[in-house]
Amino acid sequence: MDKFKRQVTRYLRGKFRSDLTAGLTVAMVVIPQSMAYAAIAGVNPIYGLFTAIIPTIIGALFGSFPFLVTGPTNPTALVTASVLLAYANRADYLELVLALAILAGLFKLVLGLLKLGSITRYISNSVLVGFLSAAGILIIAGQLGNLTGISLPKSGGLWTIISSLVKSFSEINLLSLLIGIASIILMLLIRSIKRKLPAALITIMLTSLLVYSTGWRESGVSLVTDYGLPEKLGLTFHIPDITLGEFFSLGISGAAVAVFGLMEAVSIAKSMSQMTGDRLDPSKEMIGQGLASFVGGFFYCMPSSGSPSRTVINIVNGAKTRFASIFSGLSVLIFLLLFARLIGYIPVPALAAIVIISSAGLINFDLIKLTWQSRVNSRIVMIITFVSSLVLPLEYAIYLGVVSTILIYLGESGQVKMNYILEDENGQFIELPLNSIEKQNPKIAILNVEGDLYFAAIEGLQDQVERVLNTEIQVLILRFRRTHLLASTGIIALNQIIRTAKEQDVDILFCGIQEEIREPLEAAGVIRTIGPSRTFTASDVIFDSTQRALEKAKEILEEKEAS
Repeated sequence: MDKFKRQVTRYLRGKFRSDLTAGLTVAMVVIPQSMAYAAIAGVNPIYGLFTAIIPTIIGALFGSFPFLVTGPTNPTALVTASVLLAYANRADYLELVLALAILAGLFKLVLGLLKLGSITRYISNSVLVGFLSAAGILIIAGQLGNLTGISLPKSGGLWTIISSLVKSFSEINLLSLLIGIASIILMLLIRSIKRKLPAALITIMLTSLLVYSTGWRESGVSLVTDYGLPEKLGLTFHIPDITLGEFFSLGISGAAVAVFGLMEAVSIAKSMSQMTGDRLDPSKEMIGQGLASFVGGFFYCMPSSGSPSRTVINIVNGAKTRFASIFSGLSVLIFLLLFARLIGYIPVPALAAIVIISSAGLINFDLIKLTWQSRVNSRIVMIITFVSSLVLPLEYAIYLGVVSTILIYLGESGQVKMNYILEDENGQFIELPLNSIEKQNPKIAILNVEGDLYFAAIEGLQDQVERVLNTEIQVLILRFRRTHLLASTGIIALNQIIRTAKEQDVDILFCGIQEEIREPLEAAGVIRTIGPSRTFTASDVIFDSTQRALEKAKEILEEKEAS
């Protein structure tokens, strides 16, 4: 008990003020953001505030990275709206959103409990850049109706929204457009003066006061109250009112929301952990994110994820522990209890302006340029993800981006690179292109095998070795120093190479063998086939085993010539 008191006292004296300051700052940012993101998801803005309370606190308590701020996010809201597009006009749409939050949480929780955090490695930066860029465009397009006071279709995609806007151009409510544009200018102005000021919160307070005092609602300016505020404004337990069949039918959608939520949370946590020095456990973070979304779904919360923008704000404003996020959630709860009824006076065009400004940040031109200039394959994955996100339902676009990354990786890893290693007159080893063997016709050749030997790589390996065996070579040394995986198909291929070499009276030696390669070679009897004296294990000294194999090859060649 005394130890606990000392810890509390030490925390209150050393870290409490920093955490409280950071938590209050994040709360001032998340209050307008969460309401705007709820509008993107197609539910009442009040449910965005709920999502900034329960998931934020649970994510902080059970997550791995102490500074990750969980809650409603821009892209997750868009994915939620996209996967539920077919249900958008149903009266019980909110129930489906809550069920989706529970289902996505279950997927994350199971992945975390099974220690599958490593799957996030297969979500490349190219997929993220392509998806987020497209998401930024889609979100901005989706808010043009709220910004201009025009009712635009929710389905049909980007081109339908733009064409409908053009056709309804004469119906634009000039006051709504004025408030929207003024809100954008005001936020940009506040940010240019001092970035730490809560620009979005100041903007909605001023625009709400303006619309209320001028009576512009009667002139067609929509307010949040037009969505219809729920009867219960407190956090109450609620089981989504849908059938079990409908719940299971959301399986693919829930998986898509979960995959993207993890992609978003783990990517920002990884980058920020490098800045703070805190260790990240992706599997534990999955558990924290899963619990946040799962529990939140029973308290009128939409699907949640780790927020990149609020996590950065949390760290920049001096957060010391995970209590900063907890203080943020509690601050939003206090705001909700004190000012819930005033939320109805917020102009919808002002919320649209907040969404547009924050969504523009998803289109990171520096990252796009970096990805474009890196490699052709990265460029292809980014383009595939970007285009598919604009023209396909987002759940399929996410899967397509991940699958394209894996396929391109398999294609790259399936290419075994082989070089001809030659010992020069000074005893130095030099690497030459493989076709140099055909030009020089050596009696001893060292082939450096670079790449993992599994089913996709075997054909290339066999073709290249057979070309070498068709020369005047008498002793072939295969060097595996840069090979770290040997699958069953690879072993079959090596056995075939050994048989072909024996038929052509060519002796085979292996060198540079590391432990992960030696074990399957011994288990399959390959080492016994070519002889233990003709296999050379890699040492800490580079080319040591190669040198020993070359000396053995010279002995074999001398014996052949003598006979």
